[in-house]
Amino acid sequence: MRVSSCPKCGAKVAQSDNVCMDCGEDLIAASQDIVQQAMKEAKAPAGPASPAAAVAGGAAAGIVLPGENAEEKRLRVFDKQEADVLRKQRPAMVVILLIAVVGTGAMFAVASGMLKKIEGGLAGLKGLNVAAFKAVGLNPFDDDRIAFVIVAGIAIAGLLCVIGEVRRLWGVCSAISAVNRGETPNVVHISVFTQIGLLVAAFFAPPIGLILGIIFKLSKDEDTRSIGSLMIYASLLSAAILVVNWIWSLASASLPAKSAPTPKGGGDEGAALWRMFA
Repeated sequence: MRVSSCPKCGAKVAQSDNVCMDCGEDLIAASQDIVQQAMKEAKAPAGPASPAAAVAGGAAAGIVLPGENAEEKRLRVFDKQEADVLRKQRPAMVVILLIAVVGTGAMFAVASGMLKKIEGGLAGLKGLNVAAFKAVGLNPFDDDRIAFVIVAGIAIAGLLCVIGEVRRLWGVCSAISAVNRGETPNVVHISVFTQIGLLVAAFFAPPIGLILGIIFKLSKDEDTRSIGSLMIYASLLSAAILVVNWIWSLASASLPAKSAPTPKGGGDEGAALWRMFA
């Protein structure tokens, strides 16, 4: 008996494959285990306690249920495997969510403290312009207003990630429950809130965004690799803006200040008129 998907990682395999190319699982041994499990189930005198248990047990053993074709059986087995993977990942997701909540709360506290240092509070941000950004060069934290915008942006990014991970954790729990009931689960992806939050964080904190983007690019999941690429682009864009701003500030400092010439014979009135049209 040959399997069409890896019992360990769920990857599709060819009939001629002896080892899964994704995780290295021994497919021959796995198929033998499925056959032995099916034989044990066939010899068992008592049936499952409920229809849901029958579906879950059949999926684990690779048995084709009545009225089910091979493709439906394969999908059912794949769903059971995915549910097992999600069940193992759930504790780590809870820990990551708790860390994100604490980190986000800390960033909001820091932003609140920085806002108190700005004269006029939020109203003081109205004076923030290109000239102020140009004056800080490569160190935006030289200006309390720019520093507050950066920290507040990271805090908002953290809040978006928390919302996204709560939605994702809920989706994982719902998918596991659906498989246990013998139903087809919804596919769990990275939440849009999490994706936006990661991009915002990568822009306001380029070093962290670049490191996380590279780590995500090494993942086997396509969605994770895609968000990793976007994070790298956002980090590089932010770094490029800082470098251009630094070069601009150096060039402006090196140029001599231009003074308006005073027209001959005009006196003070002529100089004032010249400055008006200059």
